[in-house]
Amino acid sequence: MLRKNVIKRWLMPLLLVELLTGCAGRSPRLSPMSDVPALPPEARQPATPSICLPTCSAGLTSARESWRGSLTSAASPAGSASAVTTR
Repeated sequence: MLRKNVIKRWLMPLLLVELLTGCAGRSPRLSPMSDVPALPPEARQPATPSICLPTCSAGLTSARESWRGSLTSAASPAGSASAVTTR
């Protein structure tokens, strides 16, 4: 029942947009891509330095795998959390 209400609420604005678009005198025009200016040089990503090697990425990936392995293979807690404690 809740799922039907969510779907109905999602479809109502969509239906309204479809009706308004269908009643429009003409379709809206999109601006051509040439109207979008190119990024200025200071906003562009710099070139990769010559000291960076493709093996750096592989080394980082293997280091992450090693770190992840050490985190998941850590010692388990001493006792169960559901164990009964006494005083």
